[in-house]
Amino acid sequence: MGSAWIYAGSFIGALVISLVLVPLVRRLAIKREVLDTPGAHKSHSTPVPYLGGVAMVVAFSLAVIAGAIVKQDLSFSGGLVTFNRGLVLNRGASTLGELFLILGLALGLSMMGLIDDLKGLNPFLRLGIEIAVASAVIAYGIQFASPLPDGIDAIITMIWIVGITNALNLLDNTDGLAAGVTGIAGVAFFFLAYANDQPFTALLALGLSGCTLGFLKSNFHPAKIYMGDAGSLYLGFLLSYIGLKIRVNQSETPQLFIPAIVLGVALLDTTMVVVSRIKRGVSPFEGGKDHLSHRLMRLGVSVRRGVTIILFGGATCGLIGVALYNIRGQAGYWVVAAVLTIAGASTVLLTTKRALLTVVADTDRSVA
Repeated sequence: MGSAWIYAGSFIGALVISLVLVPLVRRLAIKREVLDTPGAHKSHSTPVPYLGGVAMVVAFSLAVIAGAIVKQDLSFSGGLVTFNRGLVLNRGASTLGELFLILGLALGLSMMGLIDDLKGLNPFLRLGIEIAVASAVIAYGIQFASPLPDGIDAIITMIWIVGITNALNLLDNTDGLAAGVTGIAGVAFFFLAYANDQPFTALLALGLSGCTLGFLKSNFHPAKIYMGDAGSLYLGFLLSYIGLKIRVNQSETPQLFIPAIVLGVALLDTTMVVVSRIKRGVSPFEGGKDHLSHRLMRLGVSVRRGVTIILFGGATCGLIGVALYNIRGQAGYWVVAAVLTIAGASTVLLTTKRALLTVVADTDRSVA
């Protein structure tokens, strides 16, 4: 019962703090004129304030740090609560040490994103910083675990962290999309971590869902505030980390794909965008109106309905990921094959002539 209250407290705490902070940072952004102004390549017609990512950073950090300390320092037994005084300061408190490391790296990426929002950064400098952050995670001992050699696992980890971090950044191209996908993925990761007896990973996953759902209230179309790169890079990195922490049965090869399936929507969007731009001779770093959401709109779907469709897709991916954790043997391969088939069918639909109509290389507000 104690753990359940801690989980609930972290989720509700992140949700409430986010709900309170988002309007405050919105007013600050308007006062300081930190605005995303309309342009030929933008989908909005009036200036929209940034800094939503700052609210999520604060909400998530406060909620999960409090939850982690309570989880590590309090014990519940027979209706009694015992405080293990000083445990959080012990050198052996490695879980909290890892938490502070990850929060520090995520904060660094968020600050980089904020600078990019305000002044702009060279995309190759951004990429270099992301690689450095991924290297720090690997050096700490956190990496993809598979039957493959450690060196290959480290390379996969590097690609995974940098890829997912940027995938969320790319996905932040339509009101409510990145926040909604993150919130749904967080719930799926919570159930996976909870089933696998990983309390701190479960805590982080729920906290991530809470802060994004609180932000989503002001970000769903028509958005009153944007998260900016300060938010999308932060969320993407945390999702990549949580995905790495989810333990699976390595003897069941299909289970190795669970994190990728849970984040399938973001991966499909990124893959389609990068391939589309390379085929058109456009740099993937330039951005463009060739995301899943843009393609759906060209098929006649409204912004709200398009985002809702994609979020349903994200929820489906989450459910499949959770189900795959409980599947053994050859059936797991069939599940992975079914996911790839659905992704292929979606690609065929979203690359029809009508869906590709007016695809241009205009930079949108989601910079690769």
